[in-house]
Amino acid sequence: MESPILPGNSFSVEKQKHITDQFFNTGFVHIPNVLAQSEVEALRDRADQLLDDPLVQQRYNPNLADPRYVQLGMHKTTNQELPFILRNTIELDQMFRDILLREPIFSLAQRIVGEDCKFCGQNILRNQPGLSIDNWHVDGSVHFPVADDMKRHDKRLRMPVMWFTVQMALSDIELIEHGPTQYVPQSHYSGRHPENQDNPNFEGNEPISIFCRAGDIYLQDPQCWHRGAPNDSNRTRYVLQSQYAANWAYWRFSLCNSVPLPDDALQSASSSLLKLLGKSS
Repeated sequence: MESPILPGNSFSVEKQKHITDQFFNTGFVHIPNVLAQSEVEALRDRADQLLDDPLVQQRYNPNLADPRYVQLGMHKTTNQELPFILRNTIELDQMFRDILLREPIFSLAQRIVGEDCKFCGQNILRNQPGLSIDNWHVDGSVHFPVADDMKRHDKRLRMPVMWFTVQMALSDIELIEHGPTQYVPQSHYSGRHPENQDNPNFEGNEPISIFCRAGDIYLQDPQCWHRGAPNDSNRTRYVLQSQYAANWAYWRFSLCNSVPLPDDALQSASSSLLKLLGKSS
């Protein structure tokens, strides 16, 4: 069947440079009007089908980084567990694989982490009212921490990016009540986790909300302090996230950890070895 995902067109070299310069400087950048409405609707409808499918909700693969395909979230007032994040999407439908090569997204990824960049993750967040990841954080650990007596990384540096996320809005996020993604500009230079959950601030830079329309995208350095603001509206927020890694990082952290072991070696291996090899459930 013909894919609902369009091929798209790459930006000019000048526009790519403008976008990526802003990304490296600020830690994020908003790019409007990338996906067509037909693409948005197809992706959102398929996300709903998969998130609400009892078989997908029960699906589990201990060999994957995200063994469960549907992550539940707890409603902030009712404490009801609801389907929240769809994982391992590229296994579930061709359209999720097609969106990885969609232009101008793919060529921007190549400019940021290299022409030989690699896929390193994809999720869909469905923030129903009352669901959000609203704590300020960086993704994973701080890659380049500074010493206690250092204020920050030197602003003359261009901070290395081992991997990054392309966020694709699949619904309009126009008001603070809709739960926009928020960033603290230039906080990827801090070399620290955010220290203040109530009022994060980096050298006078206060949080900025990404108000956008369905089909807009925004690029995110995982080291930039960010969160999804609480969804206090009566609408559902949909965001598709694709992650791209520098080739050397993918090769070092993925291929080098995929050396197969004989079944008898796995069966007799200590829990410490299994954990080290990423093979513990």
